[in-house]
Amino acid sequence: MEAPVPPNELVQRVARIEDPDVEGTYLAQGRTTLDRLERLLPPGWAWEGKRVLDFGCGAGRTLRHLTERARSAELHGCDVDAPSIEWLEEHLSPPLHVVRNAELPPLPYPDGAFDLVYALSVFTHIVDPWAEWLLELRRVLRPDGILVATFMNAESWAAFGEGPWDEERTGMLVTRTWNPRDLGGPFVYHSEWWLREHWGRAFDVAYLERRPPVVGPGQTAGAVVLSPRPDELEPYDLERPGDPLREIEALRWNLELLHAEAAGLHSRAL
Repeated sequence: MEAPVPPNELVQRVARIEDPDVEGTYLAQGRTTLDRLERLLPPGWAWEGKRVLDFGCGAGRTLRHLTERARSAELHGCDVDAPSIEWLEEHLSPPLHVVRNAELPPLPYPDGAFDLVYALSVFTHIVDPWAEWLLELRRVLRPDGILVATFMNAESWAAFGEGPWDEERTGMLVTRTWNPRDLGGPFVYHSEWWLREHWGRAFDVAYLERRPPVVGPGQTAGAVVLSPRPDELEPYDLERPGDPLREIEALRWNLELLHAEAAGLHSRAL
């Protein structure tokens, strides 16, 4: 028997759905994200015998479509949102193994626990502890494991940003810092050069996809497939600037955008 769709507040936490058919759209989005995930995995990759973690699983938008795989794979999910995890525990556990994680690492898993970790629409909203979480996901991956993560770039900016997108002036670009979590929290965009410079210190970039095959509501992010590097690293090793002039220019543009956001909020408050 198929699990019910989560209540609307949990559905909307993952992706704002304006379509009157909220249930149908939510299920379609989950199937689309799973299809994309499977397409991004290396040729010959199989679920059988694998341990998999959905980091930031929400109420299981993607995980729910993997339950058939639980006959041969061990499927885990974690999220910071207690109501989402409680709903999964009631409706989809078993076969899923789910836990609520804290705002900061560590996760309750041993080193090298997973063959695959995927983070869909997660680093798109993490601001300050991004480096801590990236290193934590590397810790729980096997040395030959895979991390798949989505990131917002020019395609997402066209849907959610304001003004022109400038790849050269974009590093890790944070907007909507005032946005409450139930409305998506901050929006974080990444340029390709910034990802390769900073994430590439902890992972080898096996593949980077700038846009999904189907661009639509909830399907605008780029994706990156990563394999862990063995280097001993601390968060600062990932955070420290690369090319100073390029990074300063990216920070300057982010500051300009934040000032514009603040001015807009101020004018609306008057």
